[in-house]
Amino acid sequence: MRKRNLLAVLLSLGVLTILLALVAVPLFAKGIGIHAAGIGDSGVQPGQNNGTMQNNGNMQNNGGRQQNRNAKTINGLDNISVVASTMFVLDAQGRTVMEDANPYGIAIAPAMTPKSNVPGSLRAGDLIVTNFGGNQTGKTLVRIPNKQGPARLFNTMQNKGTNGPADEAFNTMNGLNWVANTSGNNIQVFGTNGNVLATITNPMFNMPWGQAFNNGIHNRIDGSVASFFSTNAADGTIDRIDLIPAKNGAATFKVFQIGQLAHMGKQTFIALTWLPSLQMNGALYSDVLLATDTVNNRIAAYPNSSTRHTQNTRSMYQGVTVFKGMPLQGPAGFTISPTTGDLLVVNSQKNNLVELNMSTGKVVGTVMLDNVPVDAQSGNGSALFGVVAAVDNRGNLAVYFTDDNTNTVNVLHRS
Repeated sequence: MRKRNLLAVLLSLGVLTILLALVAVPLFAKGIGIHAAGIGDSGVQPGQNNGTMQNNGNMQNNGGRQQNRNAKTINGLDNISVVASTMFVLDAQGRTVMEDANPYGIAIAPAMTPKSNVPGSLRAGDLIVTNFGGNQTGKTLVRIPNKQGPARLFNTMQNKGTNGPADEAFNTMNGLNWVANTSGNNIQVFGTNGNVLATITNPMFNMPWGQAFNNGIHNRIDGSVASFFSTNAADGTIDRIDLIPAKNGAATFKVFQIGQLAHMGKQTFIALTWLPSLQMNGALYSDVLLATDTVNNRIAAYPNSSTRHTQNTRSMYQGVTVFKGMPLQGPAGFTISPTTGDLLVVNSQKNNLVELNMSTGKVVGTVMLDNVPVDAQSGNGSALFGVVAAVDNRGNLAVYFTDDNTNTVNVLHRS
């Protein structure tokens, strides 16, 4: 609920240990497609149906409006329903327990998530939410089965490395979830049963926040077979982590700073998403990483993100401007609409949702998600960080978002 800014610190290039590669290799193996699905990404391709949305019985009367056309943009969505509490959840024994406050990251389990008969295991279409905690020291992730409450504790076996979990990104080929722990200063890989498979640390990490994957694009410069991206809340930098395979089966991660966005104060939270291509300003860009430039109310694009700046120097590149200015007011998280390919952005300073057409640079619509006013100085009242989108069983857009004023996951949908 408090707005956080960031402190300028730059760290040098680092290499992760070979031991961690034993877990990481399957996540980045040649030919495996990887796609981000957290604060910066919906985890779905345009037109893909990710399951049904929930009707909580709070549907507003549509006044006899004809519904012969699907709602493809947020302008056609007229109701907000609570999906589940993220603080009062069911534990492994089915008992209601109170867990951490401040839900931030949200992601949809991909269609390729392996099926399991083990109770509590992740299934395709489930929502996973990170609980950042009141003092950035949350310890829990919760699962919302098939996007329907009540929520259930996901990481039932606690791990000391889970500390202030923020953004997350799914490997859509195997259902493993990568989570940035801001206070833990690490990135953890969670299995479909909620157990931690690896805790990744690196000297380049400086309070990790944003997460995104590059869909398995290779970098011939250093021989990597795939990469993921991370932002650092304490210094506003953007890192690319390349997986370098070795002949003996071991591997290393090489970390490159590929960007630097504006920052001030102690922390700023920069969300990420990755796109295979982006048509913008009459030009076609490929391998595009998008980032929220929160300080400047801007969305930045990094074309050729998987090969850009493969060298030991630190890049201060600020990216290509996709959109800047109103109605962006403290953009905190974003996702790609599965129906139009538009960018859906939540504003931390206004508690609203904005839809942007990136190709034309036009504003499609704006919807208020939480009417609590935000204090401009302290950030008190700021509710929004995580957002994902899916298509409901009637073919309408449905936008799921975390609200840390109410400690709930809500859905903006059509009545």
